[in-house]
Amino acid sequence: MKLLLKEDGNYMNTRDVVSRIYDYADMVQVKQDEHFKRYKFTHSPSDKIEVKIGRRYAKVIKLDRAWDNSGDPIVQGRGGSVHSFVDMGNGDILKAASCQAPAPNGVRGSIFSDDYGASVVNEHGANYKYNI
Repeated sequence: MKLLLKEDGNYMNTRDVVSRIYDYADMVQVKQDEHFKRYKFTHSPSDKIEVKIGRRYAKVIKLDRAWDNSGDPIVQGRGGSVHSFVDMGNGDILKAASCQAPAPNGVRGSIFSDDYGASVVNEHGANYKYNI
């Protein structure tokens, strides 16, 4: 298990980072659900949020869903769009430049903040720098 140094000088391990990433993804899912309820979207359920853990970054992905014949939500196809990236080394939330990589100047916040980064993202992705 790899130990990572936090800004306050204490160590965190990879399990702490991964656990916090899934908490961040849960918060993003809540934002998705609230967005669909607020605007009364009934044509489909809210996007499903998933995480793909890589060596350097975790990719937070929005998957399109639809209603099946019985009225249950199902994921459509294999595609989706990238919501944001999270740096596995320090927990920084990064704006996506493409589906492959984060923006070079893309640090928007941290998953280790008190609100899991909720103040720096919206239902579509990481906020632009001037919106933070």
